[in-house]
Amino acid sequence: MKSLRIIVASFVLGFTAMALQAEGEKKDKEMPAKAAGCCAKAESKGDQCTHGCCVEAAKADNNCEKCKGAGKKEKKQDKDAAAKKTQS
Repeated sequence: MKSLRIIVASFVLGFTAMALQAEGEKKDKEMPAKAAGCCAKAESKGDQCTHGCCVEAAKADNNCEKCKGAGKKEKKQDKDAAAKKTQS
């Protein structure tokens, strides 16, 4: 009975360790860049978003996660280069 408990406990610990490792790998992957809706609207008008959280994120070259953006901010040159690659 005692050996059965040890075997079950080792399986539980093993599965927990695998789950934690998978979660860590998931976080390590870079999020695709996605601008927040408020920032995209302001950019289409030729302005910059005035939300405090968006301004702070822009200083760090990130998209505002609070407003449902993700990843690093793409620079205009990067967008132009990506558009040319897709046209070719």
